[in-house]
Amino acid sequence: MKTARHPVGGLGAKPRSGGKPPRVGRRIHSGARHPKIVVVGLGLIGGSIARGLTKKGWHVTGVDRPAPLRAARRARAIARGSTALAPAAEGAALVVLAAPPRANLALLRVLAGLAHPPAAITDVGSVKGPVCAAARRLGLRGFVGGHPMAGRARGGFAASAPDLFAGRAWVIAPGGAPLAAVRVVRRLVRTLGARVVAMEPRAHDRAVAFVSHLPQLVSWALLEAAQRDPVAARHLRVAGPGFADMTRLAASPRGLWAQILHENRVPVADALRAFERALHRRAAVARPRRRGTQSDTRQGGDP
Repeated sequence: MKTARHPVGGLGAKPRSGGKPPRVGRRIHSGARHPKIVVVGLGLIGGSIARGLTKKGWHVTGVDRPAPLRAARRARAIARGSTALAPAAEGAALVVLAAPPRANLALLRVLAGLAHPPAAITDVGSVKGPVCAAARRLGLRGFVGGHPMAGRARGGFAASAPDLFAGRAWVIAPGGAPLAAVRVVRRLVRTLGARVVAMEPRAHDRAVAFVSHLPQLVSWALLEAAQRDPVAARHLRVAGPGFADMTRLAASPRGLWAQILHENRVPVADALRAFERALHRRAAVARPRRRGTQSDTRQGGDP
């Protein structure tokens, strides 16, 4: 029977019969010198994970389409490559899901359908609530939600780097995962030079709505406002570093961000309302005032 194809590669899973919970795969030996890791999706984040772990001596199998696999092999970022998840996941100490949000949900179903699912699974998505809930529903006890707080405006394997996570926070949401699974994820994070920050999925999603997702929307909006103004649009070359810094995120892939913002739409809506209120208060300094008032005559200072 042919298996369905997937944007990240052939899923290659044979579904389990019956309604029994998935069996846990090979025990995790978190103290092993060279753990066997599977990274699914070799874009900016997945590629950087593969590069960083391989540099540290870990055995990394990459799962993706043929073109990213060829690029990863040329860069010596992976030891093995596969277009199918199921065979690659056999015997792995940890599977890292680094595909877009919708794809990761589909990949969880594939892992749950294996006769021996990996004992430890994590993801790198920007929203933790939906994926953590899906893992629980599927009986994947070894799932530990993850989100490295690092990135670049450009995506793809070509933009990846082994030191992308150095000094950055890496959120993990252990839930009820076994301690051995949590340990191997923590070890991965520390190996890549990042700082482990444990959070509950709901708290994470609320926080990143303000500190990650809202800045993305503001960056798009600021660039669009300047481009739509007939005068500013003709003179964008006079913009200084402040404008460049604030609009850097506008180059981020919109398709991926559409999925992220949809998954976290309720906290993002709250963040937008809070931002609108704050902007309204701060914008008071730009509104016309009557001459002779204290606000009108104030000199200097930050509003």
